[in-house]
Amino acid sequence: MLSWDDYNKDSKPNPVIVEETVRQTEQQESLEVDTEQEPKQATETKMREQQAPIQQPLIEEEPIDLKKTDFEEKAASSLKNLDIAPGLQELEMGAARIRVDDKRMINCHADLNQLVPFKYDWAWQKYLDGCANHWMPQEINMTADVALWKSPDGLSEDERNIVRRSLGFFSTADSLVANNLVLAMYRHITNPECRQYLLRQAFEEAIHTHAINIA
Repeated sequence: MLSWDDYNKDSKPNPVIVEETVRQTEQQESLEVDTEQEPKQATETKMREQQAPIQQPLIEEEPIDLKKTDFEEKAASSLKNLDIAPGLQELEMGAARIRVDDKRMINCHADLNQLVPFKYDWAWQKYLDGCANHWMPQEINMTADVALWKSPDGLSEDERNIVRRSLGFFSTADSLVANNLVLAMYRHITNPECRQYLLRQAFEEAIHTHAINIA
C-alpha cells in the first residue's frame, strides 16, 4: 500500500532505459527512410535508362569525289560566257511605258498582248469588217442548187466538170491559205491589231473549206 511518503518521492526515469529507447527509435526511423528511398531510386534509375539515347552503329561514309565531271565543266563554262544583254533589254522594255511607235508590224519589241493604243487603224477596221461579214455554211439555202444538180436537164456534162474541178481546187486552196496565214505569216507579224486581222482571216478560210467540202 502506497503512502504519502512514496507519492511525494521524486520519480526520475532510469538513464539507461531512456538511452536504449532513443537508440531503438532512431534505428526504426532509419529503416523507414531506407525503405522509402529504395523504390524511388529504382524508379529514377529506370527513367534515366529509358531517356538515354540509343547509340547507333557507326556507318562509314564513302568519300565524296569533288572532281568536276565534263558536264559540270561545260555548264560552268557556259554560265561564264553567258550574254545577259538580251535579257536585260527585255526587262528594260517591259519596265517602260509602251509607245504607239514601238508597235511595229515586223520586229516589234513592245508587248504583243497590249492591243490599244492602235498604230495601224486600217488593220483594226479590216478586222471589224471581217467580223461583220461573218457567215456559216449551214445558213446558206442550197435547195435550188441541189435540185439543179440532180436534174438531168439542168447542167451539161462540161458544166458539171467545171463545178467539180472548181470545188476540188478551192477545197485544197483555202486550206493552204489558212495554213499559210497561221504557220508562215503570223509569226513574222508582231503588231497586235494586224495579228487580230490575220486570225479573223484564217477563220474565214476555215469557213470556206467547211462550205466547199460539205457541198
